[in-house]
Amino acid sequence: MKKLSIIDIGSNSIKVLITNLNSKIYYDILCEEKVPFRMSQYMTPDQTLSEEGSKKLIDILSYFKHLSDYHQSKTILAIATEATRRLKNSEHILNQINQQLNIQVELLPGEMEAYYGYLATLHTIDLSDYLQIDIGGSSMEVVLVKNKKLINSISLPLGAIVTSKNFNLGDEITQEKSEAFKNFINSSFNDIPWLKDAIHLPIVGIGGTIRMISKIYRNLIGDNFKLQHQYILTCENFQTVYDMLAPLSLKDRLGVKGITKERADIVLGCLMTIRALMSYIDSKELVINRYGIRQGLIFKQLDLPTHSVLDYSLCNLLTHFKLDEHHNDRLKQSTLTLANQLGINDPSSVNILKTISKLHQIGQVISYQNVNKHTFHLLMNVQVNGLTPKEQLMCAYTVKLLDRFNIKLEHANVLNEPDLAHCKKLSLILQLASYLTALKQEFTSLHVKENNIQIQFSHPIPSIYIGKLETLSKLYTEVFNKKLMIH
Repeated sequence: MKKLSIIDIGSNSIKVLITNLNSKIYYDILCEEKVPFRMSQYMTPDQTLSEEGSKKLIDILSYFKHLSDYHQSKTILAIATEATRRLKNSEHILNQINQQLNIQVELLPGEMEAYYGYLATLHTIDLSDYLQIDIGGSSMEVVLVKNKKLINSISLPLGAIVTSKNFNLGDEITQEKSEAFKNFINSSFNDIPWLKDAIHLPIVGIGGTIRMISKIYRNLIGDNFKLQHQYILTCENFQTVYDMLAPLSLKDRLGVKGITKERADIVLGCLMTIRALMSYIDSKELVINRYGIRQGLIFKQLDLPTHSVLDYSLCNLLTHFKLDEHHNDRLKQSTLTLANQLGINDPSSVNILKTISKLHQIGQVISYQNVNKHTFHLLMNVQVNGLTPKEQLMCAYTVKLLDRFNIKLEHANVLNEPDLAHCKKLSLILQLASYLTALKQEFTSLHVKENNIQIQFSHPIPSIYIGKLETLSKLYTEVFNKKLMIH
């Protein structure tokens, strides 16, 4: 086991991520923190970082080093990106950091920023072909991915701080500003010849301002589910947020739910870039990636198995909760087999069933009492990569239904009544598969008929199990119109 601290000196903030690397395959996040630091505010007219800026930068890094010491992380991997690359005194600043804190900072080239962002998507979102955009404060990395392979990438000095400043996007957006920006950004896209190979592809979006736009939209529609990874925004969604923000002054923007003080003046620089790119390649949707360079650097340290994104995430979570990665493999297979016999085999349902069969007992790490309740709350808050937010919410509700079959839908802006009805089907499948897995010595076969499900046992089973199956049979009759027949 190795502990590693990753420090990312960006243009709008400085971030630290402290992780445990387990057996070169899996990892735990021990600590993640961000301190706002708009580097351009401390730049002198000759493009050097002022003494005040240097002191503040070193003070923040000193704090992060203390965090690393507290977590007993002896290895610090520090990187700096476009904003630092542009400083004329960057070498002097990095030498200061090394001398005072014994932290060596790597000045990361733009193409490596793009590569680490690509790794972060490759191992957390199960897409094959897409265009990735990482909009920071000072730069924008664009990556074309085909068949999960990085085909082309470019780093442009067109981050949200830069475009917002150059086109005065910190205040109300006039028609003249909008047209000038559109002409400029499309001209920049024209200079990237391989963008034509991204026509109609989905876009994967990385960066804090992109995630903030997602929060603004979700607050607008009353979506109160916290998890953002793999949330999908359409062109129409971006237009909705743009129409709301464009007429507002900076002061009024700060009153919009979801906007942070640190990004209020640059949000439209990011949003208008995304809208232009989606229009340029005729992309219908943007998929949020909550990860970025730091997670990409973690994946670079690991010898990753050839699992799917979801399977790797489930194994990583089981390791985190100190359960064997093969925990509940038999139950998973039984659950998927039963679901297939019942005609439930669409990719989304399969992913949900995989997840709940592997993770439905993780609530035990809190207490064996009320285990389903604890698992529900963990699934509401612990990120499972490879699932959309809606799929993960359905996982949580499917587990909740194990305790009480008639529950109130509390996330009506994400799930509807048909979704809840589907969760009931998945919950019943998991329950029956669990009983049959527990009775593996006696269980011989299961056959789904038109009006019933025939379950064959080779030996008599305990009467308590018979009672449980009879209770379950009533619910199967209600939901599937099939009675359980025990032989």
